[in-house]
Amino acid sequence: MAQSYNFIKYDISDGLVHDKVLDITEDHFGNLWIATLQGGLSRFNGLEFENFTIRDGLGSNFVRDIMVDKHGNVWAATASGLSMYNGQVFENYTIDTAEENNNSISVIAEGDNCIWFAMPKGGVGRFDLSTKNITSYELDGKMKNDKVICIKVDEKGAVWVISVVNGLFKLENNAFVNVIQNADFKGYLLSIYTDASGILWLGSNKGLLRYDPDKPNVINDFFDPLKGLFIKSAAVKDSSNFWALSAFGLVRVENGVFKPLSKTEGLTETKINTVYCDREGTVWAGTDGEGIYKLVNETFIHFGAGHGLNGKPVTAIARDFNNRYYIGTHGGGVDVYDGNKFSNLGMAEGLSNTYISCAITDKQGNVWFGTRGSGLIKYDGETFAFYDKDDGLIFNTVRCMYNDSQNNLWVGTPNGLSKYDGRSFENYTIDNGLHDNTIWNFQELYPGKVMVVTREGISYFVEGREPELFREDNIFDKRINMVVEDEKGNYWIGYSGHGVLKYNKYSGLATKITTEKGLTSDLIYNLIFDEDGNLLVGSERGIDKIYLDEDKQILRIKSFTEIEGFKGLQTIPNAFYKEYDGNIWFGSSEGIFKYQPGKETKNTTEPITYISGLKLFYNEVDWSSYSDSLSSWFTLPHNLKLPYNKNSLVVEYFGSSHINPQEVKYQFRLKGFETDWSPPTKKSEAVYTNLPPGDYTFEVKASNSDGVWNEQAAQFSFLIVPPFWQEAWFFAVMVLIFLIAIKLFNDYRIKANLNKVLTIERIRAEELVKVRKRMARDFHDNMGNQLASITVFANLINMKLKDKSSEVDELLQNIEKHTKSLFNGTKDFIWSIDPESDDIEEIFTYIKDFGEELYGNVPIDFYSEVIGIQGKHTSVPSGYSRHIVLIFKEAMTNALKHSKATEVYFGLNLKGREFVIELNDNGEGISSEKLRKGNGFKNMRSRASQINCNIQVESNPKPGGTRVTLYGVIESDQTSRKMKIF
Repeated sequence: MAQSYNFIKYDISDGLVHDKVLDITEDHFGNLWIATLQGGLSRFNGLEFENFTIRDGLGSNFVRDIMVDKHGNVWAATASGLSMYNGQVFENYTIDTAEENNNSISVIAEGDNCIWFAMPKGGVGRFDLSTKNITSYELDGKMKNDKVICIKVDEKGAVWVISVVNGLFKLENNAFVNVIQNADFKGYLLSIYTDASGILWLGSNKGLLRYDPDKPNVINDFFDPLKGLFIKSAAVKDSSNFWALSAFGLVRVENGVFKPLSKTEGLTETKINTVYCDREGTVWAGTDGEGIYKLVNETFIHFGAGHGLNGKPVTAIARDFNNRYYIGTHGGGVDVYDGNKFSNLGMAEGLSNTYISCAITDKQGNVWFGTRGSGLIKYDGETFAFYDKDDGLIFNTVRCMYNDSQNNLWVGTPNGLSKYDGRSFENYTIDNGLHDNTIWNFQELYPGKVMVVTREGISYFVEGREPELFREDNIFDKRINMVVEDEKGNYWIGYSGHGVLKYNKYSGLATKITTEKGLTSDLIYNLIFDEDGNLLVGSERGIDKIYLDEDKQILRIKSFTEIEGFKGLQTIPNAFYKEYDGNIWFGSSEGIFKYQPGKETKNTTEPITYISGLKLFYNEVDWSSYSDSLSSWFTLPHNLKLPYNKNSLVVEYFGSSHINPQEVKYQFRLKGFETDWSPPTKKSEAVYTNLPPGDYTFEVKASNSDGVWNEQAAQFSFLIVPPFWQEAWFFAVMVLIFLIAIKLFNDYRIKANLNKVLTIERIRAEELVKVRKRMARDFHDNMGNQLASITVFANLINMKLKDKSSEVDELLQNIEKHTKSLFNGTKDFIWSIDPESDDIEEIFTYIKDFGEELYGNVPIDFYSEVIGIQGKHTSVPSGYSRHIVLIFKEAMTNALKHSKATEVYFGLNLKGREFVIELNDNGEGISSEKLRKGNGFKNMRSRASQINCNIQVESNPKPGGTRVTLYGVIESDQTSRKMKIF
């Protein structure tokens, strides 16, 4: 009787486009592409199907062959020619544009920059990928239009072809040469498979042939296990392990042993059209009406009603010394499996009860069965013996049993414990060694020391000693279903709804293991250590395996559910049996499952992980407006640049692993936003909202169901452009504006303060001008009147004194003379007090008038000139005018007295804020010694320095004259000249 393998079926109810499958291949992303006879194409990522038909641009829904080229493009051989899918659109190429019926293609293969295909009317076609031109090749043979049924390009680039009539051809020198003729071995070839060593495995109606291109004369090297069988195709791993498609179904050759697989083994009786082995080693079979089947692994094999079991839930499993398995059921008695067939033991065969609760084999080979209500049944292979309360058993309903190293039979019931030594029963209750009368399970970690687990605590029984009791309130405060102990002193407690608790009885350290940590369910029924020390956990949703290191620290948790081969969905309490070779049997409502750790090979192939989509604010958008270009597959944007207010993204990703796609886990991070990887998750999208502007790179990596992670993460980079007010230039402008504002404010403040000061100064100046005017007027009036009075009085005295002496007359003349001198002196002083005297032109005019008066009665020509005034009112600071007047009066007087000049020139030159006043004569010069020591010149220099001016005296002792030049700067602003009114 054959067992069932772990085949999983996918058909139209799962999303497959059509149930008639002709070919299967795998693309660069790990997706399967499935060619169907009338439905078009399906793409399958392990979780869901995406379908493509003529409405999507496919040339025809009749697809006979499919392949993926080195660029990732998918090529389909259709009834309308070639169809190529580049991730976005289909491109279709017809073979004969004149006759539509001559475009049907059956097989294709990729060559060097070309696609080889079978021509509709026979021969081989070559589609050039660069020029899009088609070249046809006739086959070397007697029959024209020989139909091609298989094309293969090997690792070296050699092109091999099988035709219906002539057999195997090879492309040599741009022509196909017949290498093996069908007549040579009196059969016909059907298919080609090339292995890594370059060997061609040829399917034929006579079996599977091995053909070595280096030994072209050897054409009858048949593979012995399949010799004589009709082999349509094969997928060869090595010479002793491969899959083949025969006339009667799928065939597996394992270690040279031939194993046909059909409905009994979990497959189908429907015709299989193709077999494909993917990159992880998973085998896929395409059928002619039932979709596709996947064989994941052989970790679990199954026996059910279809294999001979009675169909009742399995509650107990045991094996006798003759390697017969006893499967106790709930209401169906005991099924016996001898390795070939099943038989049943019921009440008709001698059982006292068909409701079996547990089973065990003792040291003599007897099989004991616990029943629900009828006590114990012992079976020696031929006869039955029965034990119940009348024989000393504590209770007739048995929950569990254990046969210890001393061959004692321990029987747990809901009403206490019985120990049977082969002669009599010894019973225990809460009165003599138990925490509670309800017994859950037994364990003998060390010979002679039996652990009995009850509902309220644990009791250890050692021969000749009082029972040792163990109880912790924080352990037994919840319902327990099973407890096992390891050699490190850890209790592993399975709860009814609270998962598993690991508790160390020495340290008191407790660790909770629940669905949050990776368990399939928190309702635990069974706990079993395998041969490697790992803990198998049976629950109401399947089986989990907790991998432990040597110190019993948890490494990881792996779940065995339907996808892994355990199709019973739930285990049954205490319904398990561990064999000496490490295999473990589990009972379920669906029959029995055999767990084979030796068949549990770790999947070392990491998933193919890729970014599968991108959304903005959870919506699909046209990314072309934000990027340079879009990728063909999944339309991902290249060089994506988003504005600052488009900053909420959903990144979709996928990790392809077909062995167990439901258990693929992911870790991701967004570099530029976070540094740590996310916790492992099964979610296939990451959401980021309100991202600040910056450069980002999204990274994601995936792990398969065996915890193998990607070494290289999939990446997607993008930029969120900051708003202009966050750009560096904007900050620079703002800083500049701020500095300018500070400068302007400071300037304004200074100007305001200056204006305030100037206003005050102006007011003060105006007041000063008024004061000076008033003083000049008052001083002129008072001083002039007084001096005039003195002169009048002197004249009156002179007139009264007729007989005055010469001395008196001289005195009176001196009084008049000094009075006039004082009047003239005060006239200069009064003039300098008047604000009008601050005007540079007024000063010049005043000095000019003095010169004209001085030189008017002497033979000296006096000239004057003003340059640069032109209506300007130019004032010097108060007090300057008097010093300037005195300087040039002194100079003019010296010229009159000492120069003997005939001409004197007096000039004023105003250039901007600078003025130059000079006096030139053409008389005799003055020696340098007199210039240096003369008091007059000293006084002139002193007065010039007091008004911040420079004076320069140039003189030539010989005829050439003297020049006195005064240089000064006017600090006050120039305003419109005011006319002086006399």
